Amino acid sequence: MEIIQKLPDDIIVYIYTIILKKYRLHDGKFIKRIDIEKYKFLEKFISRKIVFLNIKTNFEDNNHITLEMKYKLNNLNPLSDRTDLFIDDDMMYVYITFKENTVKYYIQRFRLKKIEDIDIKIPSIYYKADYKDYDWEVFSYTYEI
Repeated sequence: MEIIQKLPDDIIVYIYTIILKKYRLHDGKFIKRIDIEKYKFLEKFISRKIVFLNIKTNFEDNNHITLEMKYKLNNLNPLSDRTDLFIDDDMMYVYITFKENTVKYYIQRFRLKKIEDIDIKIPSIYYKADYKDYDWEVFSYTYEI
């Protein structure tokens, strides 16, 4: 550690932020990063894989901007012939709308689950005959700040 302390500041910043990737620099202060490897078990439930990003601006009102993001989730049920039958992977859509002084979040998550695991009244339009025991669980959530 004494050797690092004797190095010039820009080299110290480079070592901590780029090489070790333990910190990031914000307003001249080091901020410790989260150790993603420590929480690797969460990858089954969450994902950081953005497969689509779209930015829409309302032409009538330039203050109205919508970000549309599509995330690929790890499939809850790893069915072997899912792609052969053109059944999509589990996905999550996030829409963030900035309008004047408010931010609105709209989140949708789609997961293919066994029917016994979900509360279903009517089969969805995505019902597949080969997987008659499966259907899409759709989770939607909206909030505004």
